[in-house]
Amino acid sequence: MGPVMPPVHTQPTDVPAAGADPASGSGEVTPVDPEDRRYQRMSVRGPALIVLGIAVFILVAGVVASALATSATDRLPVHSLTLPDGTSVTLVPASTALKPIISSEPPPDILGALAVPTGSVERHFVDSDQNLTQYDRSISFTTGLSSDQTVSFFQTLLPHLGWKVTATAADGQATAGTTEVLATRGSEDGFYWSVGAVVEPTTSAGVTPFTIELYEQPDQD
Repeated sequence: MGPVMPPVHTQPTDVPAAGADPASGSGEVTPVDPEDRRYQRMSVRGPALIVLGIAVFILVAGVVASALATSATDRLPVHSLTLPDGTSVTLVPASTALKPIISSEPPPDILGALAVPTGSVERHFVDSDQNLTQYDRSISFTTGLSSDQTVSFFQTLLPHLGWKVTATAADGQATAGTTEVLATRGSEDGFYWSVGAVVEPTTSAGVTPFTIELYEQPDQD
């Protein structure tokens, strides 16, 4: 029979009761006040700011991408034009000058192929289609160019921007001395478009009224 090991005596360790206050040095149990619980609320500012930043980035990126996609085709390729008489005329693109008659149409490539002389003052516009038929609208201006210069302006500008001038003649439905420059152009939307620049005689005030009539030709199929 092997040696018998003597019993091991350990000192009792005081374990504070649940709820006891260790700092007090006593074993008294301190009741917990449910209204006096202390805790730190988790901050949501960081995640919220990250989500907001991502949303703003997506929105800005979408706007920029949309602007780049449309401006590439409606941007006027020239900024000035020299008339046969030597007069230099700066241009206002149709995307700016024709804003009152622009909706979802004309398509960008048509807008990018039209302009008016800088300094043209808008008078009024007519929405003939009322979004019920194919696009057919007009807008009128006055310019400081003479009547002959204004006719020459459109005769020079339109072919330069890809239009085919089909006629330059007196407009029988307008006042005497009125001339219309009529032109057509194919568009990326699959239709042909027509523009008529109707130029009236120069007034005694030294300004020339003119009207741009723009419409989509009916489908012949």
